[in-house]
Amino acid sequence: MKIYCPLCAYRPHGSDRWICTPVCGTVWNTFETRALCPGCHKQWRDTACPSCAVMSPHEDWYHDEVPDAADVDHEHIEELVGLAR
Repeated sequence: MKIYCPLCAYRPHGSDRWICTPVCGTVWNTFETRALCPGCHKQWRDTACPSCAVMSPHEDWYHDEVPDAADVDHEHIEELVGLAR
């Protein structure tokens, strides 16, 4: 899984920090806790991008890796499909 801004594709660094404001003021890396503030346990729905400064749903930052078509083992897929018949 890759983590990056759904709008500008910025990839957060381990040193990036967010602040729980106006709730408790805790400063932490929101991706270490999947947007759960370790200070007050508020679950943040949206996350601001340090690069483009736009808020977007936190879950939209998580992207599953999809293999390139060239990386797919077509022979293996055909064998699996053949088993389903």
